[in-house]
Amino acid sequence: MVQLNLPTGKINILAKLLSRLGAKDPITYRLRDIVKRTIEFREEKGVVRKDLLQLFIQLRNTGKISDDNDKLWHDVESTAENLKAMSIDMIASNSFLFYIAGSETTAATTSFTIYELAMYPEILKKAQSEVDECLQRHGLKPQGRLTYEAIQDMKYLDLCVMETTRKYPGLPFLNRKCTQDFQVPDTKLTIPKETGIIISLLGIHRDPQYFPQPEDYRPERFADESKDYDPAAYMPFGEGPRHCIAQRMGVMNSKVALAKILANFNIQPMPRQEVEFKFHSAPVLVPVNGLNVGLSKRW
Repeated sequence: MVQLNLPTGKINILAKLLSRLGAKDPITYRLRDIVKRTIEFREEKGVVRKDLLQLFIQLRNTGKISDDNDKLWHDVESTAENLKAMSIDMIASNSFLFYIAGSETTAATTSFTIYELAMYPEILKKAQSEVDECLQRHGLKPQGRLTYEAIQDMKYLDLCVMETTRKYPGLPFLNRKCTQDFQVPDTKLTIPKETGIIISLLGIHRDPQYFPQPEDYRPERFADESKDYDPAAYMPFGEGPRHCIAQRMGVMNSKVALAKILANFNIQPMPRQEVEFKFHSAPVLVPVNGLNVGLSKRW
């Protein structure tokens, strides 16, 4: 048995979160150990990397992140442990959350998009044709690397990702706290200040009042020439001060995954069938029977 003297309860929060996601405690301590050893190595050797952990190290030692881009990635002198602005546990917790938020949501968006394309052959053909044309236009091969410019050129794929995140938001709900007393319009109900609120994104995104024919997969609803939806009701990445800071990266990652799949595989058509979800401790949409799609190599 390994005993750790933890200065804060942050690692316990991380442990509980990992437990809800089906992970075991050893993973929690392994992650903490990796973060601790990496920070110690960088501070002792003066190693600087242009990554999230380096920003955490700067915040840990100085209490802030520099606004000066020239100083942003410079080595930061370590301070005494009792003067640190962030504990190792807090950095480990935030690193894990960034990892989960960036991987699980991207994987889910990619999977749900492929599933929907399999049920809508005409949309699949249009998306696949666009990918092929963009690769040819930019002189790229299906098995090779993609470029940022080529991905940005895939406008219809953008619409597909938008429609997927509407129908299957990465997080099906938002949790917020009331900052002041609020009376619900046309009712006598008042929500007191400091009350926790859960907002159903899944419910809003599938409300025909905001999105006509919400059960249908129609990427064209987001096209500039149609705009067949209420923009204020579209919140797949949250809204307000706690809006997802990695929205553009998340969309880009999903487009890269989809482009590689569409460029190298044919998706077998299948009958339309709505996805059934099951209750799960993880704050994501979990299909009852998974998502089964047939693929075959194109080349």
